[in-house]
Amino acid sequence: MILGFISVAFLALIVAAVVLLVKSCSGPVEVDLKTGRFSSGVYINGMDLSDKTVDEVRAQLESNESYALNNIAITLSSEQINATVTGADMNASSNLNAVIEQALSDGPNRTYHTTIAIDEAALSNRINEINQFSSQPPVEPAVVLDFSKSTSPQYTEGKAGFGLDVTSTVALIKQAIESGQLQTTLSPVLTTIQPNETLEDVKAHTAEIGRFTTTYSFKGTAEDTEEARTFLIPNRAFNVEKGADMINGQVVRPGETWSFNKMVGDRNEKNGWKEANGIYGGDTLRREFGGGICQVSTTLFNALLEAYPYFTFDRNEHSFPSTYVEKGLDATVDSGHIDFKFTNNSGYNVYICAYVSKNKTYISRKRDITVVIYGQALPQGEEYKTRVVLVSEEPPGKEIVTETRKRFIGDDLVQAVPRSKYVVDVFIDHYVNGQVVEPIFFDESVYEGNPGRRLVGIQPTPTPIPSDTPTQAAGTP
Repeated sequence: MILGFISVAFLALIVAAVVLLVKSCSGPVEVDLKTGRFSSGVYINGMDLSDKTVDEVRAQLESNESYALNNIAITLSSEQINATVTGADMNASSNLNAVIEQALSDGPNRTYHTTIAIDEAALSNRINEINQFSSQPPVEPAVVLDFSKSTSPQYTEGKAGFGLDVTSTVALIKQAIESGQLQTTLSPVLTTIQPNETLEDVKAHTAEIGRFTTTYSFKGTAEDTEEARTFLIPNRAFNVEKGADMINGQVVRPGETWSFNKMVGDRNEKNGWKEANGIYGGDTLRREFGGGICQVSTTLFNALLEAYPYFTFDRNEHSFPSTYVEKGLDATVDSGHIDFKFTNNSGYNVYICAYVSKNKTYISRKRDITVVIYGQALPQGEEYKTRVVLVSEEPPGKEIVTETRKRFIGDDLVQAVPRSKYVVDVFIDHYVNGQVVEPIFFDESVYEGNPGRRLVGIQPTPTPIPSDTPTQAAGTP
């Protein structure tokens, strides 16, 4: 009997083992994610699902999950940054379907919680976006050029900037989500961004390397026409001073090409320029908005020439010589047509300072415009000076006279004054310790000149018609 009992028990063990083996080899239990029924005592995210089908509870489960995803709000808060990252920002999603499937197959009396997954690339993009509008670049130490306050450059200290450490901030948010902190405030990880230069660096590379002054009238004399005294001269002075103010304080970076027209803009009434004489057609002066602005570009050009090796130029001469500078040293500009440009090849920042002052000789009617250039000092003892050589001069041709019946006899109009043709060569002499060591040919300028042009009236002057009413002599009763 004992042997029989042992045999039966052994047989039962074998059967149980076979059943378990078959069950383990058959794979996961097949469940229906629509009509499957939960066992009793099953909870998902605290919701009792006992003896209910998936269809009966799915809408509520999904609603609860959507609410959780839509209300994710991770606030990044610090003294410098305040921004919020939402579930949508990180494409947050839930593993609800996988949890439902597991809850259906595992049996009764079990509690489950969904987990939230995020798209790390989307989260990184959002943190980068926050970084772009919240971060602050460093403030570089700077040169302050204000000759109304000081005759030498002043300096301002640099200041470090800051930005988000994107990688660390992403990790911080992931950790919060994984720990179930879906609405929380975090202190973001910031990085310090130092200026590229120190104040000592800036001072070491800031010296006066060029200076040039030209003179202009701001008030006419008795010899000038009324139009010149009341309109043309004051307007030209306004344009010169406006242009000087606009280029003052400009910083030209290493390798940068600076454009006068781009900086000053179109000279028109809308931009606040006034009408004054400008060259038209190569030989005539007429009213143009911004007339006189070429004196500003010319003064700048000559200041830059004193540090000649540091710059390359794109410059054009006028059609006839200017009165405020030697031939060959002018630089004409014209809105949308002719520009003055230079490229900074010095390897360091170049600073432009332009200011207006009283002319010491003609205090009541003239002023000076001065342009000072600061940058990397030239080698000790070296300087560059311009020298103009007249190559040729040709007198103007015969005056061109045009008759017109639109003007009366004796009422002539000078359309263009006669001007000689000039060809000049400009040299930049390289000095070392006061001695010329190298004469450098810079450019040739040609001023074509022009004959005089005059419009002559041939319409006879009409004879005055006598009045029918006798004129009474003064004092007659």
